[in-house]
Amino acid sequence: MDDLSHFTESAVKNLPPLPSQSSHIPAGRYPVESTLLDRIRAVKLFAESHDQGFASDISAGNWTWFELAILENDAATAPKVTKDGVELVWTSHPNRIKSSKYGWEAGGTFSSERDLLNFLEARNVIAVRICARFLGWKIFAANGYLLFDISDREVNRRSIKYGPIIDRITTIDETLQRVNKDMGVGLLPPISPAVKTANVIEKGGNEPPLRVLSFDGGGVRGMSSLYLLKAVMDRAYPDKKPCDVFDMIGGTSAGGLIAIMLGRLRMNVQQCIDAYDEFMKDVFDHWKITQWTKVAFTGTFYDDAPLVNAVKKILRNQGMKEDEPLLEENESLLGEVQAHRCKVFVMAVQSKAANNREPMFLRSYQNPLKESEIPNIKIWEAARATSAAPYYFKPIQVGRYELVDGGLGANNPLGWLWTEVLGVYGASRKTQSFLSIGTGIPANTPVSITNFASIATNSEITHSLFHSLINAFAPEPLAKKYWRLNVAETDWVEEKCFWAVKWGKVEHHEVDNFRDPGELDDLEALKRFIVATEKYIADNAKLFDECAEGLKNVA
Repeated sequence: MDDLSHFTESAVKNLPPLPSQSSHIPAGRYPVESTLLDRIRAVKLFAESHDQGFASDISAGNWTWFELAILENDAATAPKVTKDGVELVWTSHPNRIKSSKYGWEAGGTFSSERDLLNFLEARNVIAVRICARFLGWKIFAANGYLLFDISDREVNRRSIKYGPIIDRITTIDETLQRVNKDMGVGLLPPISPAVKTANVIEKGGNEPPLRVLSFDGGGVRGMSSLYLLKAVMDRAYPDKKPCDVFDMIGGTSAGGLIAIMLGRLRMNVQQCIDAYDEFMKDVFDHWKITQWTKVAFTGTFYDDAPLVNAVKKILRNQGMKEDEPLLEENESLLGEVQAHRCKVFVMAVQSKAANNREPMFLRSYQNPLKESEIPNIKIWEAARATSAAPYYFKPIQVGRYELVDGGLGANNPLGWLWTEVLGVYGASRKTQSFLSIGTGIPANTPVSITNFASIATNSEITHSLFHSLINAFAPEPLAKKYWRLNVAETDWVEEKCFWAVKWGKVEHHEVDNFRDPGELDDLEALKRFIVATEKYIADNAKLFDECAEGLKNVA
């Protein structure tokens, strides 16, 4: 395409005055005529505007912006919708934030490489929409120019089909909601209606494929997750950190702390193993009988002070401030993804609504489709919140929210990771690898009211659901892109029979069950479980080789 560098703010300032009440050019709507349509090379909006002039917390995002929409004709009052149900609306640019003075801002350039011009038909209208979301946010616009670059010859157009993308999204969304209904609790996330806009559907289509990583909760057994990840990284990228390989890392409970250390603190895996080992000893190295006595009086096994101090020690050892915010600097509004920056989220739930509210995202970035409830949360607060397992630690109060471990709502956060990828990176962004790492398959749990929490936090339910869905329906379908690593120890029972009594032998019978991997704080059981983890890695070398190859083969 020819150079479009003339689409600049300085060029706009040299344009003739805008139509006014005294102008001979009448204001109004001007449908695109067929004689002009095929020669439009690009469209770009420039606007002179400002917002309400204040914001309580700019880290919560900028919620005023400009959009371009295609209307069916000059009588239409709503954006055109494709037969697949996609609203033809695109974000142009964010408004000036926390400013009471007018200033010029430029939108993105919509050339023929973008979908807007390829959807434009004769007699359609391109509308400029000024948008403000949430109470108190306002947008003021004094002037604006919608610039068109017109060629002297026809410009080739592409046929755009959103149907296959919408079908994939709809299939996954319906499956998520069906599981929620069958389980009787909202364990899995709904997909935002905003996904079905052209802005989100188109977004990311020309970007490199994503690699995303998900960590389950599991207390001290998070060490097993790190061993599993190290086995993959040693094969795929022995000299790289996970934050330099994965675009997004999500985690819950212990997995949340690990996600923070690897993604936000930018540790390599061995550094994380060493830090996590020290962390566990600082927090959990106590006599259990003492802890049972303590829970009888206080309601929790452990004080939270050692946990908080252990997290802050990790921060200091990484050369960071103890009150470092979780949100990274320079994370911009509306999903303008910062290059080569690993994004991290951890999950917690509100203590008073753990059974009927979706988990709360604590992010190192801004999601353009959803406001962060606690945008200024500190790293140690996020780590403390996602680790606040009931009966082990008290809830933590952050702002107006009382938070506990997100394990009940999302012990395996893969479902939430999927919807987060859609919102942040766009529905057209290809995904090369989904790697989900567990903390051990638990022993069988009878279905009963008292055991419901164990069932609800069973990460293998989410794994079973997403194993086929992601491979079949994610961008680049029918190519393997999902790997699940999770240690399972087969259980054994000992039965003394006649020959055992006579000869002193014990007969072992393998049963359809798994050995209990240990409690969240059981450091002794962890020793056995690490041995099982190393055996799992050795016995599944082919699986780890395939996972590493899938991680390396980025198109």
